[in-house]
Amino acid sequence: MLRLGAVALRVLLGGRARAPPGALRSPALSSAPSAPSSAPPQPLVVELKAGKKYAWCSCGHSKTQPFCDGSHRTAAPGVSPLRFTAEADGAAPLCVCKRTRTPPFCDGSHREQAAPPGPQP
Repeated sequence: MLRLGAVALRVLLGGRARAPPGALRSPALSSAPSAPSSAPPQPLVVELKAGKKYAWCSCGHSKTQPFCDGSHRTAAPGVSPLRFTAEADGAAPLCVCKRTRTPPFCDGSHREQAAPPGPQP
């Protein structure tokens, strides 16, 4: 179980409870694009309902960000949404840049700039 403010979520992947954030990176995210085409660079705060199942878009091509609309089937074959169930009602900042290390939650990774190649002065 993961607690984020007033929201508690049990994140499921492949029918099993996932390890705590940061302990395990989702295999689905490893093949996700680094700059998804439809994703804005900030999280979307959404209201979650206790007991409701959600599918978080992990490919970045969904038109219904941060949730999956099935676009991965043609735009990113082999990438699957991360399915989770909300344990409590409340607002949660869900990642849409897909760089988070705590999916489906935003961890601020969108603020990190890629370092320019080559040696730094």
